[in-house]
Amino acid sequence: MPLPPIQYLICPDCRGSLHAKAGGETLCCMKCEREFCEHRDVLDLVPSSVLSLTQSTVDQFGASWQIHDHLAAYQEKQLLDWIAPLAASDFAGKDVLEAGCGKGRHSRLLERFGPRYLFSVDLSDAVLLAAHNTKDHDNVFCLRGDLLGIPLADASMDRVLCIGVLHHLEDPQVGLKELWRVLKPGGMLGLWVYGREGNGWIVHLVDPVRRHITSRIPTRWLRPVLWPLSALLFLLLKAIYGPLTARGRRRIAFLPYSAYLGYISKFPFREIEHIVLDHLCPPIAFYLSKATLESWLGALGASSVTYRWHNRNSWTVVAHKIGVRGQASNGDK
Repeated sequence: MPLPPIQYLICPDCRGSLHAKAGGETLCCMKCEREFCEHRDVLDLVPSSVLSLTQSTVDQFGASWQIHDHLAAYQEKQLLDWIAPLAASDFAGKDVLEAGCGKGRHSRLLERFGPRYLFSVDLSDAVLLAAHNTKDHDNVFCLRGDLLGIPLADASMDRVLCIGVLHHLEDPQVGLKELWRVLKPGGMLGLWVYGREGNGWIVHLVDPVRRHITSRIPTRWLRPVLWPLSALLFLLLKAIYGPLTARGRRRIAFLPYSAYLGYISKFPFREIEHIVLDHLCPPIAFYLSKATLESWLGALGASSVTYRWHNRNSWTVVAHKIGVRGQASNGDK
């Protein structure tokens, strides 16, 4: 896979510009002279130091994504549900950042939407899977990097997507500022995050278990520990939630969490197991309220922001960045 266009990249340590060394296989920072190499089609742009809790979360998630490395047709609808009102047509011809790409299940779909360039960034080993899953596309570039210091130039991206990752950063507000920094004036940011609203029982009952117990168990050992819980949930979904909610097409008031559990009732067991593992393995997980998101985006000067309470337990946010004349760019309204 060719190296990404250099003008999009910056040093993760000093934010200096990069240049190609003789032979073109190594990049070097013009400011601090640090060198960066590609390994298995992934350009390594990891900062010299990573916060310890961040590294623990990355290790847990990386193992989870490598265990659950499956790709499936239903993932396209799932992605479009997460990012609506953004649609596939919003990415055609655009420079796109996927912040936190994991195994590349969304990278391969976003490439089909016709971007000019797609930069898929992740700090975990799962980015190697993303590179494998997009290896036939010369416009997709997989970077190993930290979202708290994204190795991309200011105002370089037309579209920035961060699906299910911002709430796993050690400082989500700093992560949001980084996503905003790399977004061009007139561009659009799409987020999907765990919501505070609708998740009270998780915040007060499940999350303490995650913080103090399950996140401290290595993922490869945690998976068999959680298997009975995954199996029980799967049976409830197939026997009760799926039939009564018409596989997520209607909400049943007397069924707890019916909007979300009805929605996931159509997924196979491996996906349910992955959902359970991903909720209980990471050391870092925040449940963000709409008020918090409004405050953070307001401080950044975001305009035309839409908030959608997805499945009554999470927030989908789409925000425009004001253009140079105070307007969204043509075609981005």
